[in-house]
Amino acid sequence: MNYLAHLHLAQCSQTSLSGALLGEYVRGAIDTRLTARLQEGVWLHRRIDSFTDAHPLHAGAVRALPSPFRRYGGIIMDMMFDHFLARHWSRYHALPLREFIDYAHAQLIPDEHWPTAMKTLVERMQHYQLLASYQTLDGISLAIARIDHRFRRPTPLPHCGPLLQEHYADMEQAFLDFYPDLMTFAIAEVSQHQASSHNEYK
Repeated sequence: MNYLAHLHLAQCSQTSLSGALLGEYVRGAIDTRLTARLQEGVWLHRRIDSFTDAHPLHAGAVRALPSPFRRYGGIIMDMMFDHFLARHWSRYHALPLREFIDYAHAQLIPDEHWPTAMKTLVERMQHYQLLASYQTLDGISLAIARIDHRFRRPTPLPHCGPLLQEHYADMEQAFLDFYPDLMTFAIAEVSQHQASSHNEYK
């Protein structure tokens, strides 16, 4: 999943929003020097990504993409699922999307644990209102196109607009069927993780 979903799931599971984004940048073993809240956020981020990648609805949507886009299908679907979350936001959260974004921005306060790339991301997210832009197909298409710059060689991502329109209805239905499963999974995982951690210290 992408930024909006990770932040939403962090808030729903009452875990760290900063930890949810930090999971994008932490590789390998989770640094035990991080606060317990940040460690839990990184852990949940990884659990969410693993669940998503293995889920038949997400995997099926990726397989439905034609070559050469299928190679980047995980990226495309993660971004499109953020788009559909933004579009159908009122189904999944009591706060209006604009208020949630303001809340998320207020929670994302840089500290010494943040890598430079994460600080830059949050600055851009706030300055350009990236999360709000995900509500429109043009906005999410532009966000997908910008990912091309992360690769050493050109990708087809800047040219995926017609593909998104063609597969839009199927992608949307996949998201609507999938996201309640992901919400249930994330909340249950955190509950079990916290119960397990509590028992360790008895």
